[in-house]
Amino acid sequence: MTDRPAGQEQALEALRRLAGSAARTFLFAGPGGVGRRAAARWFAALLNCEGGLDEPCGRCPRCQSWRDADEGLVSIEDYRELAAPATTRDGKPTRRRVIGIDQLVPREGGDPDPLGPWLAAPPRARVRVGVIDGADELGEAAANAFLKTLEEPPAHARIVLIGSGPDALLPTVASRCTVVRFKPVAPDAATSRSVQAHATLRLGSAGRLLLQRPDDDAVCSAVDVLVASLGGSLGGTFAAVTHLQELWPPGDELVPALLRERARSHGYRGYLACDAALSQVEAASAAYAHRRLALKRFALALRRAWRQPPGEPLP
Repeated sequence: MTDRPAGQEQALEALRRLAGSAARTFLFAGPGGVGRRAAARWFAALLNCEGGLDEPCGRCPRCQSWRDADEGLVSIEDYRELAAPATTRDGKPTRRRVIGIDQLVPREGGDPDPLGPWLAAPPRARVRVGVIDGADELGEAAANAFLKTLEEPPAHARIVLIGSGPDALLPTVASRCTVVRFKPVAPDAATSRSVQAHATLRLGSAGRLLLQRPDDDAVCSAVDVLVASLGGSLGGTFAAVTHLQELWPPGDELVPALLRERARSHGYRGYLACDAALSQVEAASAAYAHRRLALKRFALALRRAWRQPPGEPLP
């Protein structure tokens, strides 16, 4: 049986009400790591459960076809997740992750099994549920090609977009979604693992749930030292970012999350400047550029971002 996300009773109650409604396209909005994908699986199990209750019964054949999943999911015929590919077709890391057109609609030479035709096929049980994980990475061309399906999915299908919030999506996509909001989760809400609450990755998010790691405190301290150095000498900033480099392996997302959270107090312009600097250093790492040089350029960009007038803080 699927795990129910801890600490998200308000969102689950909204999904219970929506299960019997005419809504077919949903946006599960909130910070990463708080159970949005687990909720999508729970919702799919609820829609297909034979028990007819407000919770998947865990006993009927449809519920028993699910298995507990942490990072992956045992194949379920009427449930499917897709996300932006992490590598190119020749196996190299992508510089910018984008959900492509061929993942959603048929294209010559593209994905042989895109989501649109899969949703249109009759379900084995009651409802097919297609999940677009990381909907913030939905490219404009792909979104436009998929708009008709988002607006009018087949009667036997539901589409769940997982993203940070409506503002991170194209307006034409956001307007077609029923939004279900997921809140930050306190550390004591998760019963199956040790967790720590951290703040956000993206605009509109208020918190993030991350696995506790032995070096988390050291990372947080190093980020604070870097932020404190941005208004001081250039040498101090370079020393701080060099120390941080030792705790920030390429691809790790804790440092970007903490820096974006701290940039929130600098208003939209400061936040966007910080976000752009993070995107540049991540792209440089993906392209195997000299990391120390990339981080020095990153530090210079951060100093410029931090010296802008703070403006209106983000909500």
